[in-house]
Amino acid sequence: MTSDERVTVLHNDRLRAAGIRRGNVVAYDWGFHEDGTDYVQRTFVLLDEHMQINQPVMFPPEQAGWWYCDLVSLEWGGPGHGLLKTQDMWIDVIIGPPDHPYRLLDLNDYADALEDGRISPGQAADGLRRTQRFLDHRLNRRHEATRTWPAFPPTEVGELLSADLPRDWRLLG
Repeated sequence: MTSDERVTVLHNDRLRAAGIRRGNVVAYDWGFHEDGTDYVQRTFVLLDEHMQINQPVMFPPEQAGWWYCDLVSLEWGGPGHGLLKTQDMWIDVIIGPPDHPYRLLDLNDYADALEDGRISPGQAADGLRRTQRFLDHRLNRRHEATRTWPAFPPTEVGELLSADLPRDWRLLG
């Protein structure tokens, strides 16, 4: 088993959370209060794929266990560099059970970001390529008769779903 490394995640410059890195996955918890209830959301960053994924605690009961995936930009110095900065890059994927099609969302927001200069053409191309690789590797089936996702969720994520993580987060600004 790969040893865990402590990491601090700074997401969208609005959330700072302590987490752990195991292999190519960073896991962290963060919380919020809504409608009189406290929620804790476990989130995973797939470092090689630039995707951040979670099973939203606010999804309706009929979507319990579904996944929400965000394309993110990453700033990280690699193993031993404790700060990981992530920034949402607009493209999202909702993944339900294998017999349900996944949904690709917010390509219009991505196009708007390109058009108004928030991302460069090179960044846009990189994001589209990363999204396509994620879909092809993790979700797209070729000719398989088995109704499962080929490689989703990643093994490390499955291991970290029930891991003890630091309960140390702060919403910023």
